[in-house]
Amino acid sequence: MKKFLTLAAILGLGLFATDSSAQLFRLTTKPNSYGSIPPEHQAAWDSALSDIEADINKDFPSSNTPNRLMKGMANSTVMAGKGIGSDYASRMEVALLGAGVGVGADMEKDKSTDSDISGVGVQGGVIIGTNLSWMDSEKILGLYTDRLNVYANYLGYNVDRELGDKGDKLNANLMSFGVHASYDLVLPKGSSLLRWGGVKVHTGYEYNSTKLKFSTSITEQISEDVGGATVTGDLNAKPSAKIDATTHSIPIEASTNVQLLYFLSLYTGIGVDINFGNAKGAGSLGADETELQYSGGGPGPTVQAEANVDSSGKANSFLYRAFAGVQINIPYMNIFVQADKAIGTELVAATAGVRFVY
Repeated sequence: MKKFLTLAAILGLGLFATDSSAQLFRLTTKPNSYGSIPPEHQAAWDSALSDIEADINKDFPSSNTPNRLMKGMANSTVMAGKGIGSDYASRMEVALLGAGVGVGADMEKDKSTDSDISGVGVQGGVIIGTNLSWMDSEKILGLYTDRLNVYANYLGYNVDRELGDKGDKLNANLMSFGVHASYDLVLPKGSSLLRWGGVKVHTGYEYNSTKLKFSTSITEQISEDVGGATVTGDLNAKPSAKIDATTHSIPIEASTNVQLLYFLSLYTGIGVDINFGNAKGAGSLGADETELQYSGGGPGPTVQAEANVDSSGKANSFLYRAFAGVQINIPYMNIFVQADKAIGTELVAATAGVRFVY
């Protein structure tokens, strides 16, 4: 999970450039603060500072379309929650307890960015479920209780750690919860050797929240020739990026499965997701003004480093999705992996987990 969180945070560093230069950091000379640089050489200094800015930014992702990337983060957060709070192949008769983790990604590559993806999301959850056959009533809302399963899932997870030895820091807060229900529309048939699981319909509600903050430190040594004199000094800065993605999703699905020799189950399904929510990004650069030295006599220019822009993107209101999974059945325990693909998009997801079933 750490690798995916780090990828999301580093990706976020490239989401905030909104001007035509598409650069995260912007360096400017404070107005009327050229120091002792003669007026005829100030343009040369401005050009040199522009080259310094480009040199700093070359190590960071860039983008002309920050809102597109935030949209990718929102949709990836939706996709990351699929399969965590539902169950498609377990033969639950009384109760279920399990856990899973999901990863979503928008694999559409934006030609204006250095990244191969346009968003990532990570979620997880602990799930509990029960079959409602224990109820006194044979039917509820016109549905047979012995065909009706209900589930609830939740996860709250926090990561706060240093990444490597260069001062990079990552803080991540993940939260997800949901409720789901499934109903055997067509009853299963067969035996333990070969069993068709019938047709199930599923629906529910999913809430996913991902809050990321990535920060690092940079030091740029400046030594530029300006009109026969030299401007020197060290520029110190502490850039940071924040991403806040919060989404809500209502899935409506139909699935079926086949069980082979009891130990192996294969399942597949289709569905539509009704979504709302968005991802918001903000970048900042905490840096004091830096007064440089000028060898031509007197003080040098004062440089201001800044990056403070915002972007946001909404999740797709509707996603049409297909999914498939493999489940290994051990007595009282099932282990599964699942893949999801949003039809007509480059949105994909992978989920893995374990269920203890009785």
